Amino acid sequence: MPGQLWTEHEIEQLRDLLAQGLSASEMQIGSRSPAAIQNKAARLDFVGDGIPRKRWTAEAEAELKRLIGEGWTAARLSADPNVLVGYSRNAVQKKLGRMKLTDGGRSRRARDAVRLTAAQLDRFHTFLLAHASRCTPEQIALLWNRENTPLVTRRRVVYHLQKLGVKRSWAEVMQMAFSKAKQRQVSKKAAAASQKRWEQYRDQQESELRELARRRRSRTRSRGKSLSVRVCRDCNSRWPAVEPFYVLYEKQTAKGRRRYLGRICRMCRNKRRRESKNRRRKGPATA
Repeated sequence: MPGQLWTEHEIEQLRDLLAQGLSASEMQIGSRSPAAIQNKAARLDFVGDGIPRKRWTAEAEAELKRLIGEGWTAARLSADPNVLVGYSRNAVQKKLGRMKLTDGGRSRRARDAVRLTAAQLDRFHTFLLAHASRCTPEQIALLWNRENTPLVTRRRVVYHLQKLGVKRSWAEVMQMAFSKAKQRQVSKKAAAASQKRWEQYRDQQESELRELARRRRSRTRSRGKSLSVRVCRDCNSRWPAVEPFYVLYEKQTAKGRRRYLGRICRMCRNKRRRESKNRRRKGPATA
């Protein structure tokens, strides 16, 4: 049996109560039950503030899922006038939550984040003001975490420094002693890693040259010929007397251009160049 029809006054009252943020169970509209109020709000497309909203269609949901898979964010979707027309950022965010397309881990981290109490925040701000001029954000976080709770991260320190208006510029932070010490440490690690990579590259290059020399000897021997070899002046290794094992030089003489093969193998020649470069970099030896 159909219920009592809604009057315009009741609909307007429903709109006003929704605008106040009340739920159906908290509303009092004549003799209407919470279920009747909820159903009427749904039929009228009233959402929250009583303003009609555009319903989500299957096509819009499919497009939303595709765009999120391509890396779009709710802010970007709502800002683009040609995508999902008629849906606000809030509508997109809520729909993403209902479709379980949001980052659940991020939401949990936000819920589980430790909040500073008013007393802790005052103490933390006092600590920041005392150290902001001479310590980096990372250093401030380390100093705070030694004797204080809750623990803070560098990002939280940066946020509160900005809020207090005492955040140092990147250039100023990089000139602090803590940053310079980190730079020296990172530079040593990077130099060691680079040296290791170059050593591996040189070992591989030498292995490839030796394999190439072996194949040339084998091919020459199979033809019944002998391969001309040359002993390196530095390492005394025997290499085929051709490129790429030795460097081929050209020299201008009175009789014209003359080509000749070097006496130092390519590996030893590269080693000499590295040593010479290192000596130039270090400069003259001090007494």
